[in-house]
Amino acid sequence: MNDTDNVLQVRNLRVSFDTFAGTVHAIRDVSFVLHRGETLALVGESGSGKSVTCRAIMRLLARNAHIDGGEILFEGENLFQKSAREMRRIRGGDIAMIFQDPMTALDPTMKIGRQIAETVSLHRRVSRAQARARALELLELVGIEEPERRYHQYPHEFSGGPRAGDAAALRRLR
Repeated sequence: MNDTDNVLQVRNLRVSFDTFAGTVHAIRDVSFVLHRGETLALVGESGSGKSVTCRAIMRLLARNAHIDGGEILFEGENLFQKSAREMRRIRGGDIAMIFQDPMTALDPTMKIGRQIAETVSLHRRVSRAQARARALELLELVGIEEPERRYHQYPHEFSGGPRAGDAAALRRLR
């Protein structure tokens, strides 16, 4: 394979956190390549840095986190050189992350439909009505019964099963 087959290249990524106890070097020289058509699994013990690595790729790190070095190339472009606005366009549209705990993926203060429609609007140039229609379609695609009714509900109004499983499924479909 050549470099044009690389969808994602992570080179010597280093991430640290400022804590009350001092600096914690969480990620030290992580490197990998994801080729077009491949699936890559990050495997390791709890606390080994899998989520921090993914959050660094997405540029969704906590405020006390610092990327100390390395390079992340997505489709040949360095994500560390992208503005916050450019990253918002890329996140969810080109790169997505399914978080470990899907129960925390939805904002408890917002209705389900609004959250889905808002995400659709962020990544596609559509009207409010089109975003709403797509949100309803997505609810139906993941097997949510009565999507019209569910569109107007809050996350706590879903049982554990739909809340957990469907949050992950909806992120994949967007």
